Amino acid sequence: MTSTPSSRLAFCALAIGLTIALGGAVAAKEQASASVSDVTITEADNGKSIEVNAGQRLLVKLRSNPSTGFDWMLSGDPAPLKLKKISHVKNSQSSTMPGSPRTTVFELSVGASGVANLTFLYRRSWEYNVPPARTFSVRVNVR
Repeated sequence: MTSTPSSRLAFCALAIGLTIALGGAVAAKEQASASVSDVTITEADNGKSIEVNAGQRLLVKLRSNPSTGFDWMLSGDPAPLKLKKISHVKNSQSSTMPGSPRTTVFELSVGASGVANLTFLYRRSWEYNVPPARTFSVRVNVR
């Protein structure tokens, strides 16, 4: 049995269509699982109580400008949460200029049940006897 150019073209189109459909389904599943397992808090949540489940990931996103020397620092022990990573993200695609504002992202894993009082201080690391320029606090109830 020989194949014709049109049958090969139809097969390629079918293969590409299935690849795109399966890729979209996998991406949608990954996005759904990420949104279910992640809890994101921002400066709008300052002073609030947040409920999370053990096994989730907590992301704390706070506006900053590290080029000025100021940056957010976690104060104290976050148990039953565990700090995994700190990163800085550009606030927009157009902010490529040196010194442009960023968002500091704290990634914490949520362990066993309990209560954590998270406090973040916006300060310069070398200024020990100076009050922080800003403070962010949130109470995290882990179920």
